[in-house]
Amino acid sequence: MNRREAVRRATFLLGGALTMSGFGAFAGVLSPESVKGFEVKSIESQEALIAELANTIIPDRKDIPGAKAAGLGPFIVMMMKDCYTADMQSHFAAGLMKVEEVAQSQFKRSFTSLSLKEREELFKLFKTEAETQKKTNAAGGGPVAPPHFFQLLAELTYLGYYTSEIGATKALRYMHIPGKYEACIPLQPGQKAWAT
Repeated sequence: MNRREAVRRATFLLGGALTMSGFGAFAGVLSPESVKGFEVKSIESQEALIAELANTIIPDRKDIPGAKAAGLGPFIVMMMKDCYTADMQSHFAAGLMKVEEVAQSQFKRSFTSLSLKEREELFKLFKTEAETQKKTNAAGGGPVAPPHFFQLLAELTYLGYYTSEIGATKALRYMHIPGKYEACIPLQPGQKAWAT
């Protein structure tokens, strides 16, 4: 092997090593396998729990299907994976773990096996925590913590439900072709809000 061939091979190997390490760092930013001990994939594996949580926020009523029927489990998983940072995904995964821990400590059962009344008791606890954290963040004076897990869950549940076909057509008053624009229309008692 002559000098020219040795330099070419060394350059190729060095360039490949730099490229692979740079790509590895870049790929780690795009899709980290784990952040602070939580697997990103764990959110996908908790889709059934997420659907039950969403269905507790918007349960089935006699003539209106709830969040589970609107497919909120897969929707929330997709939103978390596609639209939130790895830190927020791990924060959400930690919230899912906390739901199970609190259900086990208070009722000695998994959240999915609890009655609606028991689930609502747990939700009161999480709602109080979320409101306290929101006030603390608003008061300032320190680093702003990420939104409480329950706040994220509620926001994604309402977004997914009221933009779904079931939410827009069954829970809200939907008109395919709304007609002329009216800025303010009074609602009658018991009348559904407009989706369009």
